[in-house]
Amino acid sequence: MPCSLALFSVLLASAVLGAKTTTPRFKWGQNKEQLYISVMVRDLDTSSVSVSVTNEGEFRFSSKTRSGEANDLQFELREDVKQESLKWEIAARPDKWGTSTVITVNKLHAHRWDVLVTDHKKFKGLIDKDWTREDQNLEHEEEITIFDDDDNILKLSDKNFDKTVAKHVPLVVAARFPWCSLCKSQDQHFVKASGTAKARGKKKSGADWKKVVFAYADVRNNRKLGRKLATKCDSDCEYHVFSGSPTEEPVKFKSKYDGTSILEEIGKFLRPAVEILKTPGDAAKFKEKNITVIGSFTSEDSKEYKLYKSVANRMRGDIVFTALLADQKDEIELWSPGISNSLTLKLSEATAASLEEWILQRSMPILQEYDWQLREKLEKVKLPIARLWYDDKSNDTEFTTKVEQAVTDVASKLLGKMIFVKQKGSMYSYELRDYGLNHPEEYPALGIASNASYQSVKYGFRVQSEAKTAMDLWSDQERGGKLFLIFCERVLAGTVEASHESGAVHSNWTKGTVKNVVWNSFKDDVETPETNVLLEIFGKYRSDNDKKLTEVENLATALAPFADNITVKRLDTSENWLPSTFTRQKFSSDTEWYWIPAKGGVPKKLTKPKKDAPMQKVIQFLKAEAGDKFEVADIMEKWESAMKENPPKAKEIKLPDENQLGMDGEDTLGDDAAGATGANVEL
Repeated sequence: MPCSLALFSVLLASAVLGAKTTTPRFKWGQNKEQLYISVMVRDLDTSSVSVSVTNEGEFRFSSKTRSGEANDLQFELREDVKQESLKWEIAARPDKWGTSTVITVNKLHAHRWDVLVTDHKKFKGLIDKDWTREDQNLEHEEEITIFDDDDNILKLSDKNFDKTVAKHVPLVVAARFPWCSLCKSQDQHFVKASGTAKARGKKKSGADWKKVVFAYADVRNNRKLGRKLATKCDSDCEYHVFSGSPTEEPVKFKSKYDGTSILEEIGKFLRPAVEILKTPGDAAKFKEKNITVIGSFTSEDSKEYKLYKSVANRMRGDIVFTALLADQKDEIELWSPGISNSLTLKLSEATAASLEEWILQRSMPILQEYDWQLREKLEKVKLPIARLWYDDKSNDTEFTTKVEQAVTDVASKLLGKMIFVKQKGSMYSYELRDYGLNHPEEYPALGIASNASYQSVKYGFRVQSEAKTAMDLWSDQERGGKLFLIFCERVLAGTVEASHESGAVHSNWTKGTVKNVVWNSFKDDVETPETNVLLEIFGKYRSDNDKKLTEVENLATALAPFADNITVKRLDTSENWLPSTFTRQKFSSDTEWYWIPAKGGVPKKLTKPKKDAPMQKVIQFLKAEAGDKFEVADIMEKWESAMKENPPKAKEIKLPDENQLGMDGEDTLGDDAAGATGANVEL
């Protein structure tokens, strides 16, 4: 029995070793987003097909023929793909090389690949181009980078990465795909900055710059490094700064459009991320002029210190991090210049992300001047942004100072809950529109955005309910500050409705006339009206707008006897936000009509026709909804009479004056002029 078993094992091993495995032929094509790979096998057993792609970009196809012969194809893709997008199917028609398995997979980075495999020689005679699936309109990409011939730039690779990062502190890395052209102009400044840094390092005053090393990584050919740095081809064109440890996360900063700004960012890394203190009193020199964080740790090897240092490394520049290496204390302290008390946080309850967020939210100036460069920092804060627009052209600086002091008092009460900035009206008045504060445009103006993004929810601080004007409200500094604090707290509590673009509230309206609805009066005029409402919604850029405005004014006149029950209103969507309750295409200028019951209800739309209805259709719609004791014919007659008494304003054409006529009195402007005098002609 043992002999038989041994003989069987030998025969089985011989069979396995003797089994033939064939590398099948394959071809490929592409468009900008996808790869198409076809693998051909004669006499394919379709049930045996297996296709896979790993996250590292390794492709594998395996199958068997009907006679059991194995087929195996493995190669490293030129670049990474999206593993989850992999799909394959057996082609309906056979290829000349056998049955084709067609594989589709999405590229991780959408662009034209120069080749499919990294080792093209290995598959010579087996790989072809699939011109039927190749998008031949894809442009060839230039792959010569600005770094290739620059001696100041170190070349970083998968092999030398660990050694290079450990040797050079700081190391500033530009990780790029050679085919990506989005960063070429910014990288020119990076190269120039490397030369400037080298020149600074030769001076006595710039000895620290000798340590700075600039490097470039071709992350297509060094894909492990590219994945580690999560490299993308986008307009951010980030740079990575390493501080001596290959295992630590590098600090990223976006590209700049001048070398000086790049060097300013790098300059933050010339000093230690954490200043080690010998005694607690050593912190005083930092606290005097800087926002300072103080922590106490048993050693630099403790996990608490490593977390603290990782945050300090990312927050270099604006804040000084210090540490005492003595007893471990759970609380860290945050000190601001001129403030006698510190803020504290338990380190044991913090993660790196939460610690960074806590410090950032509490280290921002109480009230700071806004400029576009501040936006990136505000986006990181993840807090609502309170904005004070002030009149920088005003000579009344004393009044502006009083308002700023009142807002500063509010800001100090909401530290860590909301960020406060002030903005020049001459530069940022256009923003008032989104807060519903541009009609009237007056200063000071205040509003709150839910965050720093353009899509944030806006809340305008409207003073009309408390005072006639903003100047009146803030003439009493204490009262203005109290009301603004209440407003801020209500926004934080989520009890304030969002603001939107709004026209000026119709303040001098009289019964029996058309009332102009704006977003700031929308709740009273549309959502909970005192009377039934016939509402016209339109855009002022519609054709014959002046004529249509007059038509509605005359309709209100014709309906004046019924004004106790019906109010004619109109809303111009080119100047006012319209809620989704009213389904209307964005930027539409068409005229639409709605019936809205008194005290509120579901609006009903005139649907036949859906837009630009003639006046008779509008009156018929009103009659059907209102049920008032009037006849359509009578209202039409009154409306037509009103149109005669109050016709649309005539358009005017300015004709040439005598100076534009020839010497003999003939018109020198051509046939388009309507006469030989400088008078206005009504049409």
